[in-house]
Amino acid sequence: MRKANKSAWMDHLAITLGLRGALVRCVLLALILAQSQALAKPRIVALPFRSVNGLILVEAKVNGNPVNLVMDTGANHTIIDTRSSGLAPMPGFEAISKGAGISGNSVRTRVNLELGKQTWISQPVSVMKLEDLAQSLGMPFDGLLGQDILRQFRSIRIDFKAHVVELQQ
Repeated sequence: MRKANKSAWMDHLAITLGLRGALVRCVLLALILAQSQALAKPRIVALPFRSVNGLILVEAKVNGNPVNLVMDTGANHTIIDTRSSGLAPMPGFEAISKGAGISGNSVRTRVNLELGKQTWISQPVSVMKLEDLAQSLGMPFDGLLGQDILRQFRSIRIDFKAHVVELQQ
C-alpha cells in the first residue's frame, strides 16, 4: 500500500508541476504578446500650443525651467535664447533676420529638454540672443524647436481645434 501511495503522490506531483509549467508558459506568452502590442502601438507626445501671429508656440522645459518655443520646421537646430539657457548674454551673438530665416553666431551647449512627457538629457542646442527677433515678430518666446528634435519623431500632427501638437514616435 505504501508503494501505491508513493506512486499516487508522484503522479499528483508530476501533474501539479506540469500544470505550473504550463501556467508559467502561458503567462510568459501573454507578457510577450502584450509587450509586442505595446511596441506596435505608436507612442504620442502631446504638446499644448498657442498660435500667435501665425506661429505655433509649444510649452517645454529647459534645465527644469518652463519656456515657450516656436515650432520651426525650417530650423536645422533647436535654438535657445541666452536668457533661458542660463548662459550670460554674449556680444555679437544676436540673431539676424535674413528673409525667411535667421542667421548669426551661436554657442553649442547641452541642456536637459522636456517636451510633454519626453525628456532629452544633455541635448545639444544652439544658444543665441533672440530678443531682437522676438521683438520684430511682436511676441515673446524663449527659443526655436528645430528639426534636430522634430526628426526624432515619425510624424507631427497639429490639431488646431484642440490646440495640441501630437508627436508620434
